[in-house]
Order: sequence, then structure tokens, then C-alpha cells
Amino acid sequence: MEKDLIRKDVLQKRDELSIYKIEVKSREIFEELITRPEYAEASNILIYASVRNEVKTDEIILDALALGKRVFCPKVTDKKNGIMKFVRIYEPENLVPGDYGLMEPEIKEDSEIFDPDFYADESNVRRIDGENAGKTMVIVPGVAFDEKGNRIGYKGGFYDRFLSKVSYADTVALCYKIQIVDEIIPSEHDIPVKSIIHEK
Repeated sequence: MEKDLIRKDVLQKRDELSIYKIEVKSREIFEELITRPEYAEASNILIYASVRNEVKTDEIILDALALGKRVFCPKVTDKKNGIMKFVRIYEPENLVPGDYGLMEPEIKEDSEIFDPDFYADESNVRRIDGENAGKTMVIVPGVAFDEKGNRIGYKGGFYDRFLSKVSYADTVALCYKIQIVDEIIPSEHDIPVKSIIHEK
């Protein structure tokens, strides 16, 4: 099945979910995520603000901030070339409506931007100026996934470009079971996620 057909089919199924089901399933996925050692050990959480019928990420953002983790959200900086930067937020109110109907941080003079090029070793520990800046988890959006972590996104290529620079990070996708398909044939530049969490 071609990617466009899978995308259309899965989005239709996701759009049919009731608000109640989204709340219940999102809560279950949140509960599973926060038990994962990769989440507990991560100092840096790179996460998008959910829209439409995506698994809700609001609670994760609040939890990570409450735990004192450094939380970064994506900001589209070059639509034409599919480039985004992750900007640190300190509260959900730092997010404002941006491109594609997404809630995004603003980039200001004093904004802290996650630099994927700072040294990180094979155990996913980043160091900034010799200081331990901790482990990084990237929570990756997508339309459809297979059990190997291959994903179909929203066609912009933003995440594949970014993930290619942070191979050291723990990458996790949050989705509903209806978004899991038998097989996705990855393209040359596609980057699979390392783990997937969905409801039981």
C-alpha cells in the first residue's frame, strides 16, 4: 500500500475517534511513557504540542516541566527546506499559534535553542562546555507506524531531517493502535523511531 493511501486511511480512522476515547487512550499512553526508564532518565525532552486527534501531549509537557526537565518544542524556521528548531519552553503559555495550525514557541533574543551538534556519546549523554547536559528523549509525531519503528509523517520531512542529527537520542512515537500498520517501506532518508507506545 502506498504511503499516501496509508496516510489517508489512518487519518480517517483517527479522525473518527471520539473526544472521550482520545482522552482515555492518551491517559493510558501517558501512564506508560512516564514508567519508561528512558523518560525518567532524560534531562531534555523534545516534544510537539498535539493538535486535532493526535495522542494528547499536554500532560506530558506539564509533567516534564514539573520534574525540572528541560522541555523544548519545535518551531518551523524554514518551511521550504523542511527545517525546524527546538526552542526551550518554561510553561505551556510559551506556545502560540504558528505554521500548519500548530502551537509553537517564539524565537526571541534570549531563547535557548537545542543544538543537536553538541557532543553526545553512545550512552546518549550530552555535554555542553564540559558539563553533563543529560540524556535526550525526542517524542516524534506521525500518522502511521509499523512495529519496526518505520513511520509515515505529514509529508514535510521536518522530523527525518532533525532525527538524522540526533542519532544518540531516545526516540519514541505515541500513537493509537489504529495507527499501527503491517509494514511501511522506508525511503532512503526516513529515520525510524526506537520505540512506540500505544494503548493496550
